[in-house]
Amino acid sequence: MLRLIFAFVDIMLHRRGPEHLPSSSFLVWLLLAVSIGVELAVLTANDGGGRAAAVSLLVALLDVWFVWALLRTFKRERRFSQTMSALLGTETILNLAGAPLVPLLNASAATSAEPQLTAPLLVTALLGVWSSDIAAFVFSRALDRPYVMCVAIMMGYVLLIVSLQTTLLSPAT
Repeated sequence: MLRLIFAFVDIMLHRRGPEHLPSSSFLVWLLLAVSIGVELAVLTANDGGGRAAAVSLLVALLDVWFVWALLRTFKRERRFSQTMSALLGTETILNLAGAPLVPLLNASAATSAEPQLTAPLLVTALLGVWSSDIAAFVFSRALDRPYVMCVAIMMGYVLLIVSLQTTLLSPAT
């Protein structure tokens, strides 16, 4: 298990690619369950409502669909297990690293009417950028395409997901 975590850390640091992970559907399902569990635990521990949990599950399903569709577009479906494992494992590590920031973000949002740049917000933004960088790196290795092209793909996907989350989580008027 520790070797697998170190492999994810190496992927996060661009020292290894998804091809260094085992091609196992069991591993994908296990990592998907762990990833969703971590996400829901962070939401639950920080007073996230059922609506936020539902949106989180929807985003997880969209992520799986997006990876499959992207690999299929470039005729690399056989790399799905390794690519999805790399993305789920690295994202889970980043979610665990960012979990202590959520109560600070909630407290900052509750006390201030106007958004302010705070250290927790900056670190959260940096974790988001790093997450996109990792995904672009993983896709560049899985698709055998240039990193810059995969950055552009990830930027488009991230903007789509953020707009979806904003729409679904905005208060009803």
